[in-house]
Amino acid sequence: MNDPGHEWLVGVSPADPADEIGRFAVAGEPEVESAVARARRAFPAWRDAGLEARAGILRRFRDLAREGAEDLARLIAREVGKALWDARAEAALVATKVDLTLEHGMGFVAPIEPGAGARAEHLPRGVLAVLGPFNFPAHLPNGHIVPALATGNSVVFKPSDLAPATAEWMARAWRRAGLPEGVLEVVHGRAEAGSALARHPDVDGVLFTGSYGVGRALEQALQGQPGKLLALEMGGKNAIVVLADADLELALAESALSICASTGQRCSCASRLFVERSLLEAFTERLVRVLRGVKVGPPLEAGVFMGPLVSQAAHAKLLRYRALAGEAGAERLLAVDPGRPAPFAGAGLVRFGSTKQDHPYQRDEIFGPEAALYPVESLDEAIAAVNDSDFGLVASVMTKDRASFEHCIPRLRTGVLNWNRGTIGASGRLPFGGLRRSGNHRPAGIFSTLYCTTPQARLEHAGGFDPASLPPGMPRP
Repeated sequence: MNDPGHEWLVGVSPADPADEIGRFAVAGEPEVESAVARARRAFPAWRDAGLEARAGILRRFRDLAREGAEDLARLIAREVGKALWDARAEAALVATKVDLTLEHGMGFVAPIEPGAGARAEHLPRGVLAVLGPFNFPAHLPNGHIVPALATGNSVVFKPSDLAPATAEWMARAWRRAGLPEGVLEVVHGRAEAGSALARHPDVDGVLFTGSYGVGRALEQALQGQPGKLLALEMGGKNAIVVLADADLELALAESALSICASTGQRCSCASRLFVERSLLEAFTERLVRVLRGVKVGPPLEAGVFMGPLVSQAAHAKLLRYRALAGEAGAERLLAVDPGRPAPFAGAGLVRFGSTKQDHPYQRDEIFGPEAALYPVESLDEAIAAVNDSDFGLVASVMTKDRASFEHCIPRLRTGVLNWNRGTIGASGRLPFGGLRRSGNHRPAGIFSTLYCTTPQARLEHAGGFDPASLPPGMPRP
């Protein structure tokens, strides 16, 4: 029974205000303090259990996540509005992360033994705080939690206040897998709970996925704690370059998918399209037709590509930015009416006459299904336009000429660069992260084990004194 004197998060589906998913107690500073203390007490035994014992529990969690993937997908769809095809893809990644970490990620933190008594090991940091986003409420925090646990850390997880039920599903699966008490703690709340957790002196690292604004606030809050790890993945203003020789159908399909996947609420979604002028009219005409046909509806309904935005606030933000497009000098080509109340939204598309990008509409991450077309005369002009951004997460280049793509590799300043693939694809076997406002150069993905550990270098000697080892002038003891 809910304590009437306590503050509660009430989970309501954005697709149906009558669908209450659950109520979750908000953690204040005392609850955060207790969670961190339990994680700190649990850390030494978990660290000392060894990789083999830890891996056994991780694999049991993997099996449970695989068995429950459909239930998890439906919960994600209800809780954050993600279309079921999209939620199923996310749920499947939860189990996959375990195998990728144990089979590949742990190789990055294997002992280093160059010889002559020199050795280094990657040791767990201690207690790590994981601050999760709403858009991938299972996969993205899991991408931190699995490597953190595999390398011997304990974790305090503060999920998005828009996705508490998914976090509880994950926590139950870990308990069923046999994870010892205190090794994974979950605290719910809004910004205050996340800030209290991040600032806690017994937290050794903060692993964050979310907006630039929140990431910057975390960086400022941790001033004075230089020894605390802060790993930030903060989104993008991602671009697709379409050259005149591109496969037109492929470029259209990848562009539409990159604009609309997860209703535009992925850090890797495309919002800037730089199209060589000779192809611009044909590309624009067909892209408008494709985007107009994207099916929007309840996330659990068959055949739906886009569910609603996650909240009324997210919908209001999208409308604010769409209203700014004209002020920025854009021609509005499309703003699809989804035929459903907010926070449902259709795709939007505008066109600019040049690559000048000096308006907030052109520079801010909107986080909705909204994109702008820009004409370019050459590949080098496109490269300069892509780099004219405060972010640097993903860019894609659509061309049949591999040499043109390779010309971009050292010149495009992004953490991910794709060829004839959209911006939303990512491999779990590769690092993932960005530059500038997209992150702080601590790429996640397969590299996550690196920031979950700290290297300890050692010079070792089995004993036995050799007087000849003393330098000149040093007397023998």
